[in-house]
Parts: sequence; structure tokens; C-alpha cells
Amino acid sequence: MRFAAPGSVLLALVGLFIGHTLEYLRVWGSAGVVASMTNPAHVYMLPVAAVLLVLSAVFAFRLARAWQALNDRLDRAGAGVRRIWRGRSAHAPAARPIRSNPGTRLLAIWLPLAAAQITLYVVQENVEALATSQRAPGLGAITGVHWAAPLVHLYVSLLLAGIVRICQVLLHRREVVVERVEALLRAIVGRCRTAAAVLRLPVARSVSPLERIGRHLWRRPPPPLLAV
Repeated sequence: MRFAAPGSVLLALVGLFIGHTLEYLRVWGSAGVVASMTNPAHVYMLPVAAVLLVLSAVFAFRLARAWQALNDRLDRAGAGVRRIWRGRSAHAPAARPIRSNPGTRLLAIWLPLAAAQITLYVVQENVEALATSQRAPGLGAITGVHWAAPLVHLYVSLLLAGIVRICQVLLHRREVVVERVEALLRAIVGRCRTAAAVLRLPVARSVSPLERIGRHLWRRPPPPLLAV
């Protein structure tokens, strides 16, 4: 799809935010999460959450529009088939390539997404430490008390990858159905045009011998004039 690249970035950021929140909830509990959201190191997370929520809504709206566009194509193709069945003319839509990729498997979505989330999480923890004049923990952000952070991000990324895969399958199946109905309409319209062209061909008219020779040759000649 056209929005695969921005969607992947948005998915990684959403997974990072959810994984970060769940890890802090696991370690510090609900009170610790509220306290961490209000301290100077994490004060940016609430505005980021709002931006991610808006972007997610925009992305969901674009997916809904893509689904509705497929439904509109299916309705138009079905209406064209019904018009031809009732003896009316219909317009054949042009063939379009199927843009959904059914070959993308869950594992191919999950592993890159999980790697991106864990990497962003480590970078985020180090930047937060440097912003508060503390020593950057490096890979210590996923060890010690936060040893389960990679597992949390693996779980979150698996859920997000599953949602993406379900959307891919649904869109691909819908697009295949639409293309089959449109192909049926194109075949019917092409057959009707061929039949109409055959009916418009000039038909050879048979000519009887009488018409070929001429009717006037079969008439009696006029009587000769009498000599005076």
C-alpha cells in the first residue's frame, strides 16, 4: 500500500510508547507510572501520546477509506453485471493490478518491528538520562530491574504485527473479489461488443435469375407494324 512506510514508523512509535508504559507499570506499579509521567524526564510523554493518538486516528481513517473504495468498486461492478443481465449496456472498468501483498507473513512484520522498538527504547532511556544530567546506562536500560523490557516489547510488537497482518489479509481478499467481479464484467462487455459487431456485418443478398437477367427480357415483343 502507498502508506506502508509512514505506517511502519507510526507502528514502531506506538509500540515503543505502549511497551515503555507497560514496563514501567510492571516495575513501579500504577503509582510509579503516574509519577514517572509527571517527572521532568518523562514530561514529554503525554504530548507525544496525544500526537500518536491523532496520527493513529488518521491512519485508521485512511484504512477505512481504502476499504470503502474497494466496496464502491465492487458495487459498481455488480451493478454493471446486473444491467447487462437485464439487456442494458454497461461500462467495463479498466484492469488494475492488485496492490496488496499477500506474501508478507507475520514473522516478517514482527521481527523488524520488535527490533525497532527495543532499539528505540534503549535510545530513549539513554537520551532521558543525559537530559537529566545522569550517566547514560547504555545497554543497562534492558538489564537489571528492566531485564524484562525486551520481552515486553516483543509481546507488544507481536500484538501490533498481528493486527497489521489481519488488515493485510482482509484488504487483499476484498481486492481479489473486486478484481474477479470486474474481470467478469469486462469479459461480458467484450463478448457483447463482439456479438454486436458480427450482427452489423453486411449480409450477402441472393439474386434470382429473373432479377439477374432482367424482367424486361421475358416480356412479349410488341406486334409488328402492318404494311400499308
